[in-house]
Amino acid sequence: MRGAYLKIFALAVAAAPLAAGPAAAICWLGCGDPTEAHARKIFENLLPQRFDKPGKILEFKQTMSEPLEMHATGEKGYEIFFNAKVQFPEGANLDCKPDDGGKFKDGCSPSKHYVTSPRQSDPKGKQYVAPGETVAFDEEYRFYEDPNGWKGPDGNVYRQ
Repeated sequence: MRGAYLKIFALAVAAAPLAAGPAAAICWLGCGDPTEAHARKIFENLLPQRFDKPGKILEFKQTMSEPLEMHATGEKGYEIFFNAKVQFPEGANLDCKPDDGGKFKDGCSPSKHYVTSPRQSDPKGKQYVAPGETVAFDEEYRFYEDPNGWKGPDGNVYRQ
């Protein structure tokens, strides 16, 4: 009799994640978190939105990641922190080059803190990059749980 109870208990434990839905069952098996490859793809997607000339990604490395839960809403999220280096052979946003006095035009930022997915405290406006300059990025991307995977800051949904 004891063996029958153990079998029923084992089946209940195995079936519990399936009751939460197929996506939860997959993630329960450890395969659902966003990856460094997802973050790099987002970086590649957002780079041309911030810079008007093509850049060559020389380096991209995830430095940390962590799951998030918005306590007020119960929404699940995930953050990936990374460092990247991009060279701009032609420069970028050349119309934002400061004048001889070092003054920037309206709509241009003097900041040397480069980001692809700005938040409230990040630079506003386009940033000038001199031809041949290599720019360092130290950023994080926040993903939000979506029925089909994880929604990235570029608006696309990523899954494994």
